[in-house]
Amino acid sequence: MRTPKVRFLVLLAAFLGLLVQGGCSTQDPVGVRLTMEDDGGGTMAVAALSLPEVTEEIASKSAGVKWGMDARLAVTTGDFDRLDGVSLADLSVQARDFGEQRSGTIRISIPCGKEAKWYHLLHVPPSERVALRKTLEQSINEIELHENITIAMKVSGARVAGSLVEPIPRVNVGSKNDTCTVVVPLDVLESHTRPMVLVVNWERSSQASSR
Repeated sequence: MRTPKVRFLVLLAAFLGLLVQGGCSTQDPVGVRLTMEDDGGGTMAVAALSLPEVTEEIASKSAGVKWGMDARLAVTTGDFDRLDGVSLADLSVQARDFGEQRSGTIRISIPCGKEAKWYHLLHVPPSERVALRKTLEQSINEIELHENITIAMKVSGARVAGSLVEPIPRVNVGSKNDTCTVVVPLDVLESHTRPMVLVVNWERSSQASSR
């Protein structure tokens, strides 16, 4: 069994660079990224923004500054042996592999509404977002925060095509090469009542399998 790895990165710029490489906007640092490898296992990364208390290390090793706010991006990564059954709180994944056809389908259930739990792990509540935006705008390279959450599903070595079972205004789904991405505004997650379901169909070429 794969040994889970967890690491927290406190440098916001470092993770934003990773998102650019993965095809996501630097304006949407918050989200979930799943990668499924050829053997059915893979990795999951969760990027979450928070407004914690200013760290004691910063406060104790500085002088002449009255610290007010601390915006933090935490990136947590881990491994899974099978994509089917992977979940983050109430966000859940079902996956089916068609074996010799070298194709399959993935369904990601995305709960919505104020009672949904998963996206509350990733972003601050509405009452704190003005403070979060103000803090990020004062960073070394000013960050304009768009209040979206991104979910990316990558199937290594495959071509993918994804769509929502029920299209929803302002929720954008895109597929390019081996990755399908859905970008959901926070206010849509908060106001929509029924779960969204993202379906990703994938296929690996026979030429790739013979390499």
